[in-house]
Amino acid sequence: MAAFPRGSRLRSRLLAVLCAAGLAFGAAAPAQAATADIVTRTPQGGQTVALTFDDGPNPQDTPALLQVLRQHQVKAVFCLWGEHVRQYPDLVRQIVQQGHTLCNHSMRHSDMGNWSANQIRADLQETNAAIRQAVPGAQIPYFRAPYGSWGQSPQVAAELGMQPLGWAMDIGDWEPPGTFELVQRLNQRRTPGAVILMHDGGGDRSQTVQAVNQIIPQWKAQGWTFTLPDGSSGSDPGNNPGDPGNNPGDPGNNPGDPGNNPGDPGNNPGDPGNNPGGPSGPCDVDYTVVNDWGNGFQGAIYIRNTGSSPINNWTLQFSLPNVTISNGWNGDWTQSGSQITVKAPSWNPTIQPGQRAELGFVANKSGNASAPNQFTLNGNVCS
Repeated sequence: MAAFPRGSRLRSRLLAVLCAAGLAFGAAAPAQAATADIVTRTPQGGQTVALTFDDGPNPQDTPALLQVLRQHQVKAVFCLWGEHVRQYPDLVRQIVQQGHTLCNHSMRHSDMGNWSANQIRADLQETNAAIRQAVPGAQIPYFRAPYGSWGQSPQVAAELGMQPLGWAMDIGDWEPPGTFELVQRLNQRRTPGAVILMHDGGGDRSQTVQAVNQIIPQWKAQGWTFTLPDGSSGSDPGNNPGDPGNNPGDPGNNPGDPGNNPGDPGNNPGDPGNNPGGPSGPCDVDYTVVNDWGNGFQGAIYIRNTGSSPINNWTLQFSLPNVTISNGWNGDWTQSGSQITVKAPSWNPTIQPGQRAELGFVANKSGNASAPNQFTLNGNVCS
């Protein structure tokens, strides 16, 4: 993910991915290449965790889990079983539409520990093809080996642009012990920055859904933040030879910043983004469009405290013309015309020096929706 350069025009990351049906879901080009290192932590550490769910989609429990995550405004990683993707493509589309991140979990959940690199590559490509048949142009930044039996798969996954995704915490929900026990395990085993392994498929996962519904508000009240695992900027570019994601509409095929195209509204000479305006504050703000589906999009905003003192009870303000926010998370969102105000949530009101807050939203749009030309935090202009 690229930060807005200091002293230059802010550029929109708006993407439009077209498919034969006229609707597709895309993602920003990767900021860095995937590596063969198995990720088990979040990049922020501290009071953050990443929720990941394996073996879906599952028509009994995945919709209920999506409802819980939407209610609590939390995003997660879904590690998809290819055969289940083919059975329930509508559920994959729901996962993407609600702003969650996809992970390749193999085609048939086979143990790859002794497989050759060619066998692994064929399986991962088949799984990616199944996912992209359901969601053309889908970004698939992670791969998780079934049973945690990695063998040669980390290197193969990295070559295909997917970061190997492990875990730091497993609550054993694949043998349902009861909701109370799962909540106990989550509370007892939680560690700062942990990637948490759970399941929404492969059996009855209603206890997992109920446990997640209980712990999210508890942990938020204790100051914990839900985020993505490390390595989320390493994504499947879709342009590897033989990668079935290499369709013309896959945004991963564009090596450059999509904001540099001639139609980028940020290139308007009258763009007030060149006007620094107001005193500069100890904050940086990154803005990106995660998914764009023509008449709407999902955006992400990252606020970093670049000063030496905590930023308490923060309020972020910016302008988004031609946009109506329909849902926002990790803050209290209000809108008046094109002016957007986000106030710190009561469960996480402070950004410590060097740390960042991650916000997200879903919006409808009419016409061009250029990136905000300026962000202010507690009245100070951010870089």
